[in-house]
Amino acid sequence: MQRALLTGATGFVGNYVLNALLADGFEVRCLVRNLERSQSLKRQGVERFVGDLSRPETLKDVVKDLDLVVHLGGLMTALTSNEFERINGQGTQHLVAACAELESPPVFILISSIAAAGTSGDQLRNEMDPVHPISHYGRSKRTGELAAAAAADRVPVTIMRPPFVFGGGDRSGFYIFRPVKRFGIHPVPGMRHRRKISLIHAEDLATSILLAAHGGTRVDATDANRSFFSQGCYFVADDATPLYSDLGDMIGTAVGRASVVKLPVPDTLARTLGGIATMVSKLRGRPGVFSLDKAREGAAGSWTCSTEKIKQELHFKTSVSLEDRLQATVDWYLEHRWF
Repeated sequence: MQRALLTGATGFVGNYVLNALLADGFEVRCLVRNLERSQSLKRQGVERFVGDLSRPETLKDVVKDLDLVVHLGGLMTALTSNEFERINGQGTQHLVAACAELESPPVFILISSIAAAGTSGDQLRNEMDPVHPISHYGRSKRTGELAAAAAADRVPVTIMRPPFVFGGGDRSGFYIFRPVKRFGIHPVPGMRHRRKISLIHAEDLATSILLAAHGGTRVDATDANRSFFSQGCYFVADDATPLYSDLGDMIGTAVGRASVVKLPVPDTLARTLGGIATMVSKLRGRPGVFSLDKAREGAAGSWTCSTEKIKQELHFKTSVSLEDRLQATVDWYLEHRWF
């Protein structure tokens, strides 16, 4: 039986990836920071290792005797750019360095983000486009990509760049669904600019990770000095790239709303509200879902990506339509009484 390490297993996407690894026959171990807070993993029969991405000395034992590492762990929100870099950037460097010290390093799948590449403009972004991250989060994910690529001469590395990930159990995405369900309102940043968005359901992302693990190309170490990856990097998304304003209508259909009011939010107002939210988060001592960093991303333009490469090389395709995935997500929220 093959052995896999999963970081970020206690998170929303981690749950889907863990289930996919177990269903694929992997013996899974998980890196956790606290045993008490990861009891659900114990009940699923996985091996838990206590460690911290910011402390490289805690990572040496957890990577031994592995066939695969899926590095999903990281920060989506943080109070400062330094926090992002410490975990998303330096943490990735520490983990891949621990793998590089092994005589037989495992395949290393890094779950990055479209934010590491930047906005798409009018054309779908592809893997050969030069990157231009515009947020602290995006820059920290790019730092992680470069750290993994720098070790690619010793470790077989593949980088996955999902866009907006959604699905049952997602707390961040829930704040997009909730105003549509409760009030029939869908706030739209920069509505006049008709910005588009790529999305991927967490289950489809998990499927793509297994495809990349078994048959994906690996990063060329020389690409660590370039602004793009010639191989070993994949955008993964649903083929649909709706206008963000139209996403509100799609969610409205899923929640049973006959009509949805699109509420334009000027970019300047979004940044102002983001700045206020960031100050409140700092006073409370913990980051919130919305921040100035997220407002910058929302105001930057379209976030869309091409799936041609992953479809051609790995034969990836989403299992059901985007509309069905949105409906299933709403059904999960309803079943668990989140609304």
